[in-house]
Amino acid sequence: MIYGTKLLETDTEIFIAALTKTPVYVWSLDSLGVYYQVNSGFIVKYTPDEVQIHCEQDSSMTKWHSRETNEFSIRF
Repeated sequence: MIYGTKLLETDTEIFIAALTKTPVYVWSLDSLGVYYQVNSGFIVKYTPDEVQIHCEQDSSMTKWHSRETNEFSIRF
């Protein structure tokens, strides 16, 4: 768990975050096993394998992130 956030672990949690346009953080592991933030924004679409994020830093850009290699969380 990443301190101060709640992981989105199920399709239902991802769906609710997308529906309510809740800001989402995308986390990945580095080579030492430490999580770092790779993106943040709003969920546009998701599949069983990937989540598409509308980037917060560049509002004209969206990126797909693998659900297998990344974690998604919201601030609580």
